[in-house]
Amino acid sequence: MQAKIFIFVPINIGRNLESLLKRKAPNTEFITPSSSSEELKYFADIFDKPVEEELPELIVTLQPEILKYFEKEEVRKHYVDFTSDLPELRPDLKEKNLDSSMAFVKPLLYTPIIMMVNKDVKNPPKSWKELLEPRFNGRILAPDSQTPVSEAFNFLMKDIAGDKNTDAFFNSMKYSGLPFDVITGVNKGFYDVGLLPLPFARYNMGKNLETLIPEEGAIVLPEMMFIRKGASPETLEVAKDLFGKNIQRFFSQLGALIPVIEEIPLPVEVKKDMNFYWKGWEWYKNLAIK
Repeated sequence: MQAKIFIFVPINIGRNLESLLKRKAPNTEFITPSSSSEELKYFADIFDKPVEEELPELIVTLQPEILKYFEKEEVRKHYVDFTSDLPELRPDLKEKNLDSSMAFVKPLLYTPIIMMVNKDVKNPPKSWKELLEPRFNGRILAPDSQTPVSEAFNFLMKDIAGDKNTDAFFNSMKYSGLPFDVITGVNKGFYDVGLLPLPFARYNMGKNLETLIPEEGAIVLPEMMFIRKGASPETLEVAKDLFGKNIQRFFSQLGALIPVIEEIPLPVEVKKDMNFYWKGWEWYKNLAIK
């Protein structure tokens, strides 16, 4: 049976990455969903009653919900525990407790989620908590509610302010479209504030927008890798290439994503201190197993 690789990365780099990898694995079937809803349906289909031969040999995703399926032994047993074959996490990320506490998960990169504000907003927010102020009621735009970006934002806001203080807030928010739709909505002044993965901050050039990392820190989404037991040599070579200098540099320079190997400089948008809102993998897992 033909080997399958499932890969879902931010759309601004997805096509280029797929082209790069297909050169390395021309005989492999690449599964690249076009939306989070399509990705979630795929996971439900393959993990509900897993059949080893139908499971991807390599999975790359930033969808937190996949961790829910790996709580099930009938899924977990098919995937390896990572060893020293792949590079260790860079020290500045290790210091922030971003190294995986789950042996079957290997972080490949990190995607910060930041705030985008229309320049005409007076006294713009500097923190996530300020968004709870009445003046922003109905004035915040986020991508579709099923996307990891919006799921993580909801999780963060509950962590900061508690359920009682956020129920009405979420009801007043608008969840619609992709990051490009969020950019358009805030740029035109239909909304004051938008949620945006850091890679898309590069698309606000010349527009009526400012991007900022809130005081509490950017939400950070780990791009997670899983490898099935008995994966083909071709698949394992693809996994190694994803941690190689060329592709990690591609993530950082073209994608504005946080590389996980030490040799690659951080994206220009990220300061050396990398201000992230993160409380560890067990905390993050609660986002998926809610």
